[in-house]
Amino acid sequence: MFRVVALMALFLTISIHPAGQVLAQDPAVRIVPAASTIVADQTVVLSVTVDAVTNLYAVEFVLEFDPTVVEVVDANTAVAGIQITPGGFLSPDTVVVNEANNALGTINFALSQSAPSPPVSGSGTLATITFRGLATGTSEVGFTSVTLTDNVGDPIAVSPQNAEITVSPTAPTPTPVPATPTPVPATPTPVPATPTPVPATPTPVPATPTPAPATPTPVPATPTPVPATPTPAPITPTPVPATPAPLPPGILGHHIVRPSETLYSIGRAYATQPLAIARHNGIVNPNRIFVGSRLVIPVAPWVPVPAGPVAVRQFTPGDPAPPPAPTPAPTVCRFYHTVRRGDTLTAIAIRYGTNIWAIGRVNTIFNLNLIFPGQVLCIP
Repeated sequence: MFRVVALMALFLTISIHPAGQVLAQDPAVRIVPAASTIVADQTVVLSVTVDAVTNLYAVEFVLEFDPTVVEVVDANTAVAGIQITPGGFLSPDTVVVNEANNALGTINFALSQSAPSPPVSGSGTLATITFRGLATGTSEVGFTSVTLTDNVGDPIAVSPQNAEITVSPTAPTPTPVPATPTPVPATPTPVPATPTPVPATPTPVPATPTPAPATPTPVPATPTPVPATPTPAPITPTPVPATPAPLPPGILGHHIVRPSETLYSIGRAYATQPLAIARHNGIVNPNRIFVGSRLVIPVAPWVPVPAGPVAVRQFTPGDPAPPPAPTPAPTVCRFYHTVRRGDTLTAIAIRYGTNIWAIGRVNTIFNLNLIFPGQVLCIP
């Protein structure tokens, strides 16, 4: 009787926990390869990948590296600043920020899909970064923050894994490799000795066509003057790069965010309203800016300037101040949406074919995860 009861308990245990069942783990965001070695002036491509993710819709990460050892190679020279390359796993519908700073050793990257792009699941590449070696040493390429968001705006738990790049003084030498085949050509040495008398027979044969090439000798002389015609053409574009591009109207200048600076300390430095800086730079949450970001400082006087920390000025606004920017046209609301219980900003954006940042910017929503039932939203 005891043996029958034990067998039944074993059968129930196997039924509840089938063989091969494992616990689900958080998706991993990795930098591949995890370790690489190059020399100065040599480049290496690192990929930021995600594994085993479900319903991924947006990604944001900040990386740090040692700017004395390596630097980021610009992926798009047609755009101001230094950029990295978005991967193919997410559709790059809205690239919120894509900035690398070789002076501070930081990379800020944020990307979101928008309707009609569906969320993606599985594994793939989020972005690729090309680094160039500068000096001997080892630089860790590590995450200071990484955020994944699903198609309803909820965060996805993730495990980040860093990488490192070693810049060695000299490249590895493949000296022993060519040493192996040295004795191989010694074996066939006597083979060509056998056919030695063979080429003696056709010796008079090439003598027959000797006068043949003499006939076309004057032919190449005819086109000689043809390339002389376009010689002065490359002289024309020489003075083109002399004209500097002026700042657009209503812009005081540009400011690179440094450590410990805030939007309010930067606004005090230029007597410019912080919320106006946020609007011009597409910043939804004015309490969150990234080191190395290049901010446009608009003409938006802040008078009087309240007391508080002041950032170090990186340019001096003209005196008298530039003419004020033209009044922007009022925002056109395509629809108005009344928030109901259970609504999220992501679901509303998908429904109307826009993105959460555009809705947040027009409605001055600083926390994209916080909306209230009964709130009327302008849908741009």
